[in-house]
Amino acid sequence: MSKQEQVKVGNFIEQYLQIRKEIALIVFLIDIRHEPTENDKLMYDYIINKSGTHPCLIIANKADKIATTKVEARVLELQNLLNPLKDLCFLPFSSEKKIYTNKVWEEIEKYL
Repeated sequence: MSKQEQVKVGNFIEQYLQIRKEIALIVFLIDIRHEPTENDKLMYDYIINKSGTHPCLIIANKADKIATTKVEARVLELQNLLNPLKDLCFLPFSSEKKIYTNKVWEEIEKYL
C-alpha cells in the first residue's frame, strides 16, 4: 500500500472510530511472525490513546506459520513490545488452519 493510501486508510479509521457509537470491541490484527511495524505501532498508539474508551483485543494472526511450541512465547514477546503493562488481551490465531479460534471467540463473545 502506498504512503498516500495509508494516510487515506488511517483517516478513514480515525473518523470511523470517532463517529461510530456502537463499537463494542476493537480487534487489532498483527502478524505473529514479525516485529510490529511502524504502522502497527502507530495504530496501536491511536487505539490506546485516542480512540476513546473502546476495549481492544490484539490478535496475533498466522500462528500456524510458526512452530506450535513457540506460539505462546511469541505472543508474550509481542505483548511485551506493544503492551508492557499487560492490560490488554493478546491471543494467537490462525484463520487458515482454524487453530486457537475457540479462545478468540470466547473473548469476543464477552463484548456481544
